[in-house]
Amino acid sequence: MNKPKLAVSSCLLGKKVRSNGDAAEFRPLNRTWSEHLELIEVCPEVGIGMGVPRPTPRLVKDEDRISLIDPMNGHDYTDKMLEYAEVQSDFLVASGISGFVFKTDSPSCGLEKVKVYRGDNPQAVRDGTGLFAKVFTTLYPHIPVIEEVSLSDPLQEEHFLARVQFFNEWLSIGKEGWTASRLVTFHADQKAFLLSKTPDAMRSLDKIISKLFDSDEHPEHVALNYVTEAQMHLSALNKRERISHPMKRVVS
Repeated sequence: MNKPKLAVSSCLLGKKVRSNGDAAEFRPLNRTWSEHLELIEVCPEVGIGMGVPRPTPRLVKDEDRISLIDPMNGHDYTDKMLEYAEVQSDFLVASGISGFVFKTDSPSCGLEKVKVYRGDNPQAVRDGTGLFAKVFTTLYPHIPVIEEVSLSDPLQEEHFLARVQFFNEWLSIGKEGWTASRLVTFHADQKAFLLSKTPDAMRSLDKIISKLFDSDEHPEHVALNYVTEAQMHLSALNKRERISHPMKRVVS
């Protein structure tokens, strides 16, 4: 089976691209995962021309708008980041990535609890999402994402890797073009895995499969709807699953 491709914030792979000129290497990615996954590095802040080192940009909320601001000179990077995020996200998905590992707390890449500043208040509230990460997850909600801090938990690590492998298998079959037969076969092959991870999802996924035979919707659209629904359910980690996915055993 081909190596799944995984997009990763560059600093986690040991690249010295952080605001202070350092890296934030997450060793399991560099030392173990790289043997079994094709890792594609991404640094949105460097990608839009921010230097290294640089002032740490801030997320600033003004009414309903979240902006990416240089706190030293007030320069607004929002539009540039939004444009870059859309283009780069499309590129990464077109290249066939099966997941994305984002840098925790980053104003560009953090998935949750990123500092957001409001008005003249010097105290930030941790209720934001990095601007690049927000665009990526909005455009492609069916692709598994996680922050590296969560990968320190073995259960979350296993769960994420299982989602990556599930999506990679979906991509591999879809390369030949989706047909009703291929989607039904994929669903049957994944039944034990899905039941072990998210039994509540089976009813909605069964309905999507049934829709193939009850409507004229193109199988490609049904397949995308299927994997989006599956990943929505898989994103919730509720319990210790009964089935350990092969990908976890490979990278351990």
